[in-house]
Amino acid sequence: MTGLTAADRPQPVWRRSPAADPSTRLEGAIEADVAVIGAGFVGLAAALELSRSGRSIAVLEAGELASGASGASAGQVGPLFYGARKAPQDVIGRLGAERGERLNRQVAASGQWLSGMIADHGIDCAFREGLLCVYRSAKGLDRAGATFEQWRAFGGRSERVDRSALARWIASDRYAGGFLLPDGGFLDPVRLIEGMAAAACRAGVRIHTHSRVSTVAKVGGSWVLQAGEGRITADQLLVATGSAGLAAWPDLADTIYPIPCGIAATAPLPDRAESMLPHGGPVADLEDPAIFAPAVTEDGRLLVSFLIGGARPHPVRSPAPARRRLSRVFPGHPVPPFDTFSWGRIAVTPDGLPRLLRGSGGMLAVTGCNGFGLTLGMVAAREVARLIAGAPDDSLLLPVSEPKPLPGPRLVPALFRRVLAPAMNRLGA
Repeated sequence: MTGLTAADRPQPVWRRSPAADPSTRLEGAIEADVAVIGAGFVGLAAALELSRSGRSIAVLEAGELASGASGASAGQVGPLFYGARKAPQDVIGRLGAERGERLNRQVAASGQWLSGMIADHGIDCAFREGLLCVYRSAKGLDRAGATFEQWRAFGGRSERVDRSALARWIASDRYAGGFLLPDGGFLDPVRLIEGMAAAACRAGVRIHTHSRVSTVAKVGGSWVLQAGEGRITADQLLVATGSAGLAAWPDLADTIYPIPCGIAATAPLPDRAESMLPHGGPVADLEDPAIFAPAVTEDGRLLVSFLIGGARPHPVRSPAPARRRLSRVFPGHPVPPFDTFSWGRIAVTPDGLPRLLRGSGGMLAVTGCNGFGLTLGMVAAREVARLIAGAPDDSLLLPVSEPKPLPGPRLVPALFRRVLAPAMNRLGA
């Protein structure tokens, strides 16, 4: 964020634990069966899956663990196509009956898979089960009910919560009701990434941080990646950099729209925000045209997510829509000041579905998680791991395609930041 002095730069919402970092900088020349670029949710989930196949895996991360968009996640686990407001039947219409049904079932089970993975590896990431999706009108609640009824056919679980029962979750008269998703939840994404990295290293995966890839070349039948003074030679290559793209694969950046999104949190509150969120959340207002999804962290901080408008993120101006929403949803409650701020870019696709991409020479990529890296992203990561392990394309939940540029790859994000996001933030307030 330019224009800020070192003293003005805000602390990130989630704290890293450098002592728990099992990674090292890449030095010298090494070999691997599979090289993975990116140590966020997708890269680490794919590495963990591949480690079970007996392959040697090396993961390269440009910065520290959790320094990218995954580390700026709001931590919400939503086993649905939330970002694009898609219903399961929409996905069947897009992908066909067989593939659409299989994808719907995997997404419906994604929260259970994630909680199981956390338990299996003993990851301490303050995971809290349950996500309450709230609606402002009876009409919106009924429409949501029809969608959640579709999810039940694919194993999705939900429980209708009428207005009289909402008080257990959110102390606001603004909402007509909601749906509780027991397989959703909330967690600390940085501690999850650290735990996944530690589990991957125990399984034999080599993780190299502060190792930004500068060049990628196919030499004979192998991939050669240069990162600083280090070099990796690998049989297969997976790019899992999300909205950050990869300079060595420029076409990748034009396959998604990078949309900036932020989170802000208060200092620990004396009442742990129980006067607003008695259960601690997470709560997601799915009728908000932008984003309003408050929750309370393990140490009692109120956390809110929001879209970022304007030319660049700013620790004071950017969270203003979140403050307005808190004032509107909880009238009479003073809005406590935010003292931490993080942001990242959501890799958005027009249909709201992740992409499995195959580029020249056979390099693979996962992108377009649409802000749901904890569910959609990990579903896609597990599928690309299957592909690398030898599964045929037509057996996957998602199609494998060549990277094709979206219309207006520079214009649309700029229009969103400067026009659409500010308008959506005003409407949502």
